[in-house]
Amino acid sequence: MALQGNEHDHHPAGPDDLRSPCPVLNTLANHGLIARNGRDITATQLKSAIQYIGLGFDVATALVSRVFEVHADDPSHAPPGTSRAGLRDPNQVNKDGIPVLNLDQVGRPHALEHDVSITRQDRELGDCIHLDPDLYKQFIQASQDGRYRSSVLGSYRKTRYEEQKRINPHLQFGKFEHYVGCAEMAALRCVFGQGVSRGVPGEYVRAVFGDERLPYNEGWKPRRLKAFFPEMIPVLLLISHYAWPF
Repeated sequence: MALQGNEHDHHPAGPDDLRSPCPVLNTLANHGLIARNGRDITATQLKSAIQYIGLGFDVATALVSRVFEVHADDPSHAPPGTSRAGLRDPNQVNKDGIPVLNLDQVGRPHALEHDVSITRQDRELGDCIHLDPDLYKQFIQASQDGRYRSSVLGSYRKTRYEEQKRINPHLQFGKFEHYVGCAEMAALRCVFGQGVSRGVPGEYVRAVFGDERLPYNEGWKPRRLKAFFPEMIPVLLLISHYAWPF
């Protein structure tokens, strides 16, 4: 995907636009890499956008294939092709009969949306979809030397777990949610990081989490060599090591 002209300039979400708990997905919508209104997004569109910002074909395919499955709280008692991590409703298609997804469905309960978010509140405590200003400020202050290395991202995830465990008596956060959260941080590290040792610049984090904007103005460019599973998995495991709360 090549960006041309003003088609993919950044425009914040309007009052009727749908958004998700994930700032990166919201960023893709704000740049028009997927539907700006957050509605009727096809798997092809989402996969293309994810690859554009730097994830490999294998990662993008695995992620999109999973979330485009029909959601079931208990897949063992649901029709074939459903999954807990799936986000779509049964028969959710566009006018051409192509399966589609709306961004707000990323926040549906008992799927991929989880407690112990970096910048969103737990569902039991408040708004799990939109940015929490206090959590955002806390995350910004967590960087070391203005950067977010894997150790920082993992340690901060552990800090967030400890905070939410104290204040949320109904906390739902097991190993599945742990690895989902660490995978999110690994994707952030791989897409916006500057090499093995330099981490993610703080100004990139502020652009993506604060403005839901790709940090072009701060010097970021999409990766020429994409991040495939052989790169992603070790980063995920390293972050998980620092974040492990159990």
